[in-house]
Amino acid sequence: MPLLEKMEEFYLLPRSKQRFPNYLNLLLDKRKEDIELPIAAFNPLGTELVLKKLRELIQLGAEPLIGELIDAINPRLLESENRKIHLALNLVDDIGGAWSHKYTTDFSSKFDFGSVLKRNFCLPYFWTSEPFSPEMVVKRAQEYLYRTVYRLENKKPETLREHLYQEVAVQIQVNSADGSAWNRDFTELMEKRLKDHGDSTDYGRIFNFFYGDEACATLGYPTYGFPKNAGFHYAVYLASQKE
Repeated sequence: MPLLEKMEEFYLLPRSKQRFPNYLNLLLDKRKEDIELPIAAFNPLGTELVLKKLRELIQLGAEPLIGELIDAINPRLLESENRKIHLALNLVDDIGGAWSHKYTTDFSSKFDFGSVLKRNFCLPYFWTSEPFSPEMVVKRAQEYLYRTVYRLENKKPETLREHLYQEVAVQIQVNSADGSAWNRDFTELMEKRLKDHGDSTDYGRIFNFFYGDEACATLGYPTYGFPKNAGFHYAVYLASQKE
């Protein structure tokens, strides 16, 4: 579902009170009852930075690249539920607008996207703080696509172990799992956490497992000695061991 050029036009509007009604007109259907264009992660009051990063994605040909990815993957999904799902890139402002807390928003986009899937959307999140490349765009979209496929076949993860199962399954499908980047010194820590708390449904513990102490410190959550994005790196490592 192409939307970058529409959002470029939107961000060319003056940053006035009228911006928000215009944003709602794009977001909602004619009855104002449900989402028509899935842009809820965009900051309607975004600054020039958002426009700049949007133009970077357009210049890269991000949406055509994602379209090619979908065309390549769809024939492989013959055993999946026969359902039309619209994939739409969302650019999240984690610098200029403070519209979204990066880590909690990222967590929700990867694990708590039931309302998005109910509306037949798949929304890969990109951040104003990160550099873009064609390879990065395709890999990010691919990961979100396979998370959606996984959730069509499995219930929402509740325990720490179930969250990890999802990410390992995604990385196996992405087929770019390189375990060489994993710091083996942390393997014992991850295994012990899974053994002791794999059945835990505590948000703080699960969040710390995946995002590490640095992210938890910004939210006042307990820390347990985990490096940044530990759970995601560990999932890549585990996926590489299954190949």
